Amino acid sequence: MKASSRTMLATCLAVLASCGSPFAQTLPAPVQKSMQEARKSCKPEKAVFGKDFVARKDVNGDGVPDYVLDYEHFECGGSSSYYCGTGGCLTQVFASNDGGYVKVLDENVQGLEFKTLKGRPAMQIGLHGSSCGRPGMDPCGATLYWNGAKFSPAN
Repeated sequence: MKASSRTMLATCLAVLASCGSPFAQTLPAPVQKSMQEARKSCKPEKAVFGKDFVARKDVNGDGVPDYVLDYEHFECGGSSSYYCGTGGCLTQVFASNDGGYVKVLDENVQGLEFKTLKGRPAMQIGLHGSSCGRPGMDPCGATLYWNGAKFSPAN
């Protein structure tokens, strides 16, 4: 390989490594495990994780980035609805906890928003009506608050 080609390759790799993509960074073991399970469930088809599959954001207010896996951005064999349906798409949230990460949401949702409500980190989820005892076409929602270990309904 010519010196100029090696320099170009090294430059490209440096740019990719510094681009801020979650895939360019080391992901926590529980996040990697969920992604491996999704990849395995797709076999023998090709699994593709879109650029917005993993989002890093502090969801529990501890200042440490947490991870949100949005299966709307997962394709299996070219199908983008592999983990999606009328109930929404599978969404998994991993919150930092005691130096590690714990899965605090693993559910099909139609919408997900993180806010601070009543001075506490909160997760507002949009759900299929059947999750709330309603007809499916009648969506509902839930607000869960961080209690220091998990998200749960307000007391």
